[in-house]
Amino acid sequence: MSMTAPSAAQVSHSVAAQATAQHALGHRSIWRVLVLLVVALLTSSTLAATSQTSASAATAIDAKHAAEGGSSGWMGPPVTAERCGLAQGGCVRGYRRAIILWSPRTGAKVVSGATLSSYLKHGREGGTLGYPTADKACGLRDGACWQPFQRGRIYWSPGNGAHPVNGATYSAWDAQKRASGPLGYPTTDKGCGSSGCSQSFERGRITWTAGGGTRTHRSTDQASSVFVLVNKRRPLNPKTHVPGDLRATSGIYLRDPAADAWDRMRGDASAQGVALTAISGYRSYSTQSSLYNGYVNQYGQAQADLISARPGYSEHQTGLTVDVGNPNGACALQACFETTPAGRWIANNGWKYGFIIRYPKGHTATTGYAYEPWHLRYVGTKTSTSLHNSGYVTYEGYLGQPKAPTY
Repeated sequence: MSMTAPSAAQVSHSVAAQATAQHALGHRSIWRVLVLLVVALLTSSTLAATSQTSASAATAIDAKHAAEGGSSGWMGPPVTAERCGLAQGGCVRGYRRAIILWSPRTGAKVVSGATLSSYLKHGREGGTLGYPTADKACGLRDGACWQPFQRGRIYWSPGNGAHPVNGATYSAWDAQKRASGPLGYPTTDKGCGSSGCSQSFERGRITWTAGGGTRTHRSTDQASSVFVLVNKRRPLNPKTHVPGDLRATSGIYLRDPAADAWDRMRGDASAQGVALTAISGYRSYSTQSSLYNGYVNQYGQAQADLISARPGYSEHQTGLTVDVGNPNGACALQACFETTPAGRWIANNGWKYGFIIRYPKGHTATTGYAYEPWHLRYVGTKTSTSLHNSGYVTYEGYLGQPKAPTY
C-alpha cells in the first residue's frame, strides 16, 4: 500500500532546470515556471502525506487485528486489501467476521456482527454515524451491546436487533436513562418523513417535528398499556379508566393478555400438582372506592393506605392484576401465603408467564404498600423475564423511576 514520492529536492532540481532553459522567454515565462514549481512542490507534499497516512493506517490496522487474535482469532483472516482515501482520510480492511476502520481522529476500531450490518445500512463512515470511536461493549441489561460512533450509537439487544440512536432522539432517550429507563431498548431505526421523525422503543417512542421539537411518549404513562406504572405518585390517567378488552376467567375479569397468561399459568401449575385460584381481578373505580373507604373506617387512613390503594391509583383497575389464593383458603391475602403451595409456585414461576410480584417483601419504602406475595401484576413475558434475570425486585427500580412511599 505504500507509495514512493519524489523528494522536494528532486522536484525542485527538475523544475529549476526548466526555468534555466526558458530564461530568455521573458518575465511571462518565468512566472509560468514559478507556478509549475509551486504545483510540483505541493504534489510532492501530498504524495508524501498520502504515503505516510497509508503507512500509519496499515500499522494501526495490523496491530488491532493482532490484538484481537490475528487470523486465528475470532475475526479470522483478512478477505480484502486495505483501502484508503475514505472520508476524513480514513482506511478500512475487511476480515472474515468483521471490518477494521481507521481514521486519524479515531484510530483503529472493529465493527462486527449485527452492529456492522446496521452500520453498513446507514452508510458506514460516510453516512449518518461517521467513524466508530470505540470498540463494541457488551454486558448491558439482557445481554445487550452498544458501540459509539462520531455521531451516535448503535444498540443491539436480544429480540430487538441493532438500531442507531443519534441526534435529538438520543438526547431525549438519554434524559430517560436510556435502556435502564422507562423506554427500554430501540426496536426500530429512526424514520423520517415530511411531517417529522419517529423512533420506537420497547415501551414507547420518541418523535420530532420542526414545529414541536422532540417529544417522548412513554407507554408507562398510558393507562391502556400493559407497561403502565401505577403507584401512589402516579395515578391512572384518567383516574376513572376502564379497560376495553376485559374478559371473564376463573370467576374474575382480566384484560385479554393477562387472562391468556393466567389461564396458561394456572393450567401448568395444575399439571404439576399445584392448584391456583383467583381471588380478585379487575376492580372498577367505584368498587375500589368502596373497598378503600371500608378499610379507612375499619383501620384508619394510615393503615388503609398501607394495604389498599385509593381509587384511581389501584393496579386492579388496570385489569392486569390478579390476587392468587389456595383452594382451601390457606393464608388468603396474608403474608404467610408465601409458605403455601400456591405461594411458592407463583414466586418461582410467575415471571415465566409475564407476571411479577408487584409488592415484594422489604420494599414498602419504594412501592408504598405492605408485602403482598399473592398480588401478581402482568407486564408481559419480555419485561418480566428481563426484570427477573437482571436482579431487580420492584417495577419502579427496573424502570428507573422514583420511589412512591406516599401520596
